[in-house]
Amino acid sequence: MRIEIENNKFIEFDEMPRLFFYGQNQKVAQELVRSLKRFANKKTLNDLEELVYGENGIEIYREKERLNEKNIDIHFLQDNASLYREVSFDRKSLMTDFLSALTENMAITTELEEIKNHLLKIELLFNGQLRQVSNNVSSNLTDLSFEDLLKNHLFLSYAADNHDFPLEMMDANEFVDEYLALLGQKLEHQPKETWIILINPASFLMTEKIQDLLEGLSVLTEKTELVHTFVISQQTLELVYFPNDVPSTIVLTDDVYQMPDFDTFRKSIENHYPISLKMSDEALCQNFYEIVSSIGSKAKVAGKSYQNMILLKVINEILGIESASFSINFDELSELERTYLSS
Repeated sequence: MRIEIENNKFIEFDEMPRLFFYGQNQKVAQELVRSLKRFANKKTLNDLEELVYGENGIEIYREKERLNEKNIDIHFLQDNASLYREVSFDRKSLMTDFLSALTENMAITTELEEIKNHLLKIELLFNGQLRQVSNNVSSNLTDLSFEDLLKNHLFLSYAADNHDFPLEMMDANEFVDEYLALLGQKLEHQPKETWIILINPASFLMTEKIQDLLEGLSVLTEKTELVHTFVISQQTLELVYFPNDVPSTIVLTDDVYQMPDFDTFRKSIENHYPISLKMSDEALCQNFYEIVSSIGSKAKVAGKSYQNMILLKVINEILGIESASFSINFDELSELERTYLSS
């Protein structure tokens, strides 16, 4: 996949159902988000935007096929408000899609017809009373349509701790389950390729809720083959990672690097490691995600275990990146490790 971030300047990567974009290069991360948001707008670029992206607009390719923005739904989750909007009765929200689809619900249609009949009876009673004061004035009650019911008579609240609260009072963490359920309902009734863009989710969601959200999105991906998740975060999320997550990870430094499949990744590290690599696959995977956001960093690196310092330097060397200096207790290292980190 190739996504244009400036005129004829692309970020390129192998497409996976879920992708992690981690790293220090926030300029590229912001350009990627900007392009995705403008692409999702589905409107023609103005003159100033054409200066950035060119006359052809924002170009996104899957293999050699240029993607049409009209064929893709893109949802951005970047703060408490963005998640709240999706579960509230807001314009173009998932909740609005869900409630609007109920117009085809037979039970609701039947009950609305009953209400209309009751309104007619009330209208007759009004007119009976009006005849006591005038033979010329009569009343007419308007029908209650499904749209009227939603627009003027529907108020959503959230039940928690035996109390009902207005939705806007709730924290984003409370809405993850509802968001996944609403997204699932929309995909069931309106099957369409859907991209979920998570931007720095740790700034508004707890770790366990981020894990729940990503796992739920993975279930929807497996079920529908329509959902693609992009996680764009300056800092690595503290999640449970597995070796098959490694090739789904794109490191944003001065250049952009996508990690290879795990077997190739491990073998390359073994070939460059200063001593025999004793880590299990699971440990290597977790250690990689503990240092991935420091790859290519020009700042002094501190606060990590010496094994992770070595791993960081090894990966920097493999990618051809000069490592910054390290802050570490060198007494913990073997002679070979000390020599390697000091080189």
